[in-house]
Amino acid sequence: MTTPNLGPKAIDAYNRFSRELAAFNYTLRNTKLAGPVDQQTLIALNGLIAITQRLFRRHPDLPRFRPVDLAMPMTQADFAVLVARLTSAALHFGDRYAHLKRRGIFALHRSLPPPPPR
Repeated sequence: MTTPNLGPKAIDAYNRFSRELAAFNYTLRNTKLAGPVDQQTLIALNGLIAITQRLFRRHPDLPRFRPVDLAMPMTQADFAVLVARLTSAALHFGDRYAHLKRRGIFALHRSLPPPPPR
């Protein structure tokens, strides 16, 4: 299912969201993490969840994410599950706007210069 085009602000929000999510996924896949997740990471995760809530608010079938409690320690397993859920929801959201991905709008940030012609 595809939906109407996203506006420039939504595209920028999605680009911020995807970069942050890619950083979390990279960390989970390429490093050996130990111990509980620290507060700085939880603050960054809450920022990602805030972007997610704004992006997904008009899609009732996409999952809702609640901010994590900064006072409660989070295990690496809980962190990995939450990042996996965010990734799954992001893929589902991206599938709805496949026409934009084909044209490369998600891949290009508006502040970057256009790619050179071939």
